[in-house]
Amino acid sequence: MRIPHPHRKGVLALIAVPVLAAVPIVAAGGDRSHHAQRPLAVVAPMPTSATHGTGRAARAARVRAPRRHAGTVTLRASVQGASARIVAVTFRVDGRPLGTDTTRPYALDLDATQLPSGRHALSVEAVDRLGRRITSPTVAVSGGRRGHRAVTASPGRGLARALAALRGGRVTVRLGPGRYAVGGVRLGSDTRLIGAGAATVLTPAQGSSPEALVATAGHHVRVSDLTVDGGGRVVQGVEVTDGADDVRLARLHIRAVRENGVRASGAHAGVSLQDSVIDGRGAHNAGVFDLGSDGTRDVSVVRTRIHGPRGYGVVFAQRLYGRPTAALHNLALDNRISDIIDPTRQDGTDEGGIWTGGVAAAIIANHVRHTGIDGIETVGSSTRTTIVANDVADTPVGIYLEHSTNASLIARNAIADVGTGVNVEWRHGGGGSSANSFVANRVAGARDAGMFIDVGSDANRIEDNVFLDGARPAIVLQGASDNLVRANHACGKAGPMVGQQAGRFEDGSRATARRNRVVGNVQADACGH
Repeated sequence: MRIPHPHRKGVLALIAVPVLAAVPIVAAGGDRSHHAQRPLAVVAPMPTSATHGTGRAARAARVRAPRRHAGTVTLRASVQGASARIVAVTFRVDGRPLGTDTTRPYALDLDATQLPSGRHALSVEAVDRLGRRITSPTVAVSGGRRGHRAVTASPGRGLARALAALRGGRVTVRLGPGRYAVGGVRLGSDTRLIGAGAATVLTPAQGSSPEALVATAGHHVRVSDLTVDGGGRVVQGVEVTDGADDVRLARLHIRAVRENGVRASGAHAGVSLQDSVIDGRGAHNAGVFDLGSDGTRDVSVVRTRIHGPRGYGVVFAQRLYGRPTAALHNLALDNRISDIIDPTRQDGTDEGGIWTGGVAAAIIANHVRHTGIDGIETVGSSTRTTIVANDVADTPVGIYLEHSTNASLIARNAIADVGTGVNVEWRHGGGGSSANSFVANRVAGARDAGMFIDVGSDANRIEDNVFLDGARPAIVLQGASDNLVRANHACGKAGPMVGQQAGRFEDGSRATARRNRVVGNVQADACGH
């Protein structure tokens, strides 16, 4: 595709940033009805900063304890009055996340035994697309109730019956500690597979090499609290296929797979991996590979640690350009991704921490380290994407915007130990990037450029960014026009803050940087701490 480099062609943009208004949050126990409960309490307003372009913040959050129920407990959050899209609502007990929902009506269904015994404090945290968070006050809840009637199995007893029940669906299966040799676990709809933690290990049976160790095309599927060990023979650890909807994978440890830890393909929606670990050593592609299309939406990876695959940590792989709703509302939130290196191929086509290609995606507060090409990259139809509050270091490019990335926000990211902090690709193949906002990012020690905005990347807003040490000029506009470059700060290195230079369009004609408004930028000799 390309090798990101500050002297190739790149983009940025102007976005109308919405705000999060009053957000009452209610958690209630009960069945699957969607009726909100009466709120109990109110917390103080969320802080706001005009320099970040985030506008008015959330004003309230409320929570109600669940009623007592045998079997399944459902926690609910009612979010009202938000003018910025809520991307995630997390339910916490004693500060520990039980799980996250990313779509309305916000709810978390649990087997009752998954609430710990005794009295605990329940709270709810909401995150909007600008990375702002608000947490409700806590209320007391009691755990340790009897759960759903379940099919149980141990390594020496009941496994065949449990696997058959999972295929049929509408069942809860609990696996005790131990190693389970299986030819593949297939889950039907309305199914829960619950292990006893990392000590419950699924591994391929002797002589078998299933495509995936765990697979589903079902609706309302839950898999949690177990290890998926591919033994070096399984292609996919977990596979979600055409028709799947509302699939939550939680507290999994996935290792020793040949290609992907989790793979989703076909028309699917509401697939989420949460609070998991993927050891990708030996995997040739990705920790999480989501093949997006016009028929997919609301895929998320939350609070998950991924290290070692050769291709990507997370890839929302929607590669078509100009699709208005393709792979809508994908989310990567609070993940830790590292060591994405392919020693056999360093041509710019992989080795990324997070790649996102869908519409209105949110890439928020991820920690990315030691990737061979870039930390975060947009591809495909990346329109109205937010890349906010990420921490990226030790990679040639911190954040790379492929051509055809438009009306997106790149804000409050910390980028260090890179060649180029933010690289916007040149206009080619009939597509370019425009109307993006780069606001309040911090780039430290970029060796080639802090931000490189390439040919045809026009009408962007570059404002309130900070460049510590690193190359000068800190911001390069190469054949890019009609950009606002305002109130940026640079320190610790002599030289101009902004450089404007000509480049070449795809047809070889000269691209001149024109009508850029460069005002109020500040250069200092030394950096204060």
